[in-house]
Amino acid sequence: MPLTTQGRNDLLTNGATAWTHVSAMTDLGVTEISGSTRQAITWAAAASGIRDNAGAIAVPIAAGTTVMVGALYSALTAGNLEGWFQIGSTLRGVGTVVTIAGDAISSNGHGLANTNRVFVTTVAGEALPAGLSATTLYFVVGATTDTFQLSLTSGGAAVDITGLGDVAWFRTVPEGFTNAGNLNIAAGALDLDASFA
Repeated sequence: MPLTTQGRNDLLTNGATAWTHVSAMTDLGVTEISGSTRQAITWAAAASGIRDNAGAIAVPIAAGTTVMVGALYSALTAGNLEGWFQIGSTLRGVGTVVTIAGDAISSNGHGLANTNRVFVTTVAGEALPAGLSATTLYFVVGATTDTFQLSLTSGGAAVDITGLGDVAWFRTVPEGFTNAGNLNIAAGALDLDASFA
């Protein structure tokens, strides 16, 4: 069902009450970083179908950890993993696999470059095209203005995509912590966007 701007704002206002804490993950949706404390989120009011964090968030990260994505949880401890979000980039979009020849994803003016890291997810509840996984962090290869391929290694062979369909993609910039530090999320940088995907 298409939502009006007010409908998207209401969804974000009521749904965000379940998303109370932020943490970080060393992979996509499986392993929360150890030795850290989830940080509480205060949400700003929804506007234009988007709701942002109202204040800066600093998630403590132990030395020797590489953070792949941020994560939303429903509680300070235990609770549910509600989803994960990109760090270090706001570049995101949708694409389509229109033919399995060439293993390419078409996404007009996507802005990605070879070696960028992306993860993919479903669009509107459809299954991902066969050969892609929502829990794999890929490297971009074979990028042109309007298409790109995904690889398991930097500069490696393209993943064999054997099915057609749509994907939502998100660029993330993994952040390595040689020393203990914080994954810093500026006020307004964590977007809940009810108009996307």
